[in-house]
Amino acid sequence: MSITDEKIVNLLDSFYSSPSENLAQLRAVCEQDGVPLILRETESYLNTFLKITKPTNILEIGTAYGYSACYFATICEGAHVTTIERSPHMYEHAVPNVKSMGFEDKIDINFGDANEILEHLVDDNSPESRFDFIFIDAAKSHYREFFDRAERLAKPGATIICDNMLIHGYLTGSTVDPGRRHRTSVKRMKEFLEYLKGRKDLTISLLSCGDGLAIIKLDD
Repeated sequence: MSITDEKIVNLLDSFYSSPSENLAQLRAVCEQDGVPLILRETESYLNTFLKITKPTNILEIGTAYGYSACYFATICEGAHVTTIERSPHMYEHAVPNVKSMGFEDKIDINFGDANEILEHLVDDNSPESRFDFIFIDAAKSHYREFFDRAERLAKPGATIICDNMLIHGYLTGSTVDPGRRHRTSVKRMKEFLEYLKGRKDLTISLLSCGDGLAIIKLDD
């Protein structure tokens, strides 16, 4: 859910164009099934960002149905994508979706707890296998843990982007959190933002694009 005024969202979305018919069909399936995926506004931003930065080794935390992994593989020609998903339901849909898009050789889907898999990647890490772009879009209460491990897997000068930083507006109280179901996520996200503010060695921009993006550039 975007936190921007609905009329503004509609205007922004009117400029949206899917990179491929296959991605458009997969987006429609995700939206029909109520599966989380990057908003059109966020995708439009990433479209320009990725074509400027041209990453070749991408890590994604949070696969869902595989839409964003397939999107990265489509936009970043020649890039390899490593993605992690802990939900059996999501994983079982992501695997055939990636296959039907013809990206079996470009996308590796890892099933299991993200922190455990990330720690394993850290143990096996070598300079040649590090990532130049990392996208975090998973359990919001664990963003700090994901970021800490992702930073250890990143190349110098890499970019880490965290999606849904504003948690549907719950972070600021601008929207009502029914039954305070997101109380823990909101608390930990605020702590994560304070941590990022204190990191003077990072270049950070917090944007209201979509549901909020944190753009984090590591030192070269």
